[in-house]
Amino acid sequence: MTALNTRDADRLIDVGGVPDDARARDEARRILADKGGRGLSVKKIDIDLDMGPDVGSVKLTAQEKSGKNTRETFSVVKRNGTWHLTLFTDRPTSPDKPSSSTRPTRTPS
Repeated sequence: MTALNTRDADRLIDVGGVPDDARARDEARRILADKGGRGLSVKKIDIDLDMGPDVGSVKLTAQEKSGKNTRETFSVVKRNGTWHLTLFTDRPTSPDKPSSSTRPTRTPS
């Protein structure tokens, strides 16, 4: 919340657990433009490790300084003992990660 409220891109990148590169900087700017500076305070957090001991989801209820309630759901991932919110979606897939696609791959004729 602090990263969003203070529009701190460095902290947002750290909480997101992504490399500090141009892609992360661009996405952090977009996230902060959309959700930053609202004076958010956490009202409720529900954590569900529904995908294993190191992966789950967080349902967050917060209140803006204007009094408006907002709800978000995030995936969380534990890496090297530290939990990270999956805030950044513009990340390339690891080359060694298998595809989750069920569609067969075709070679053009």
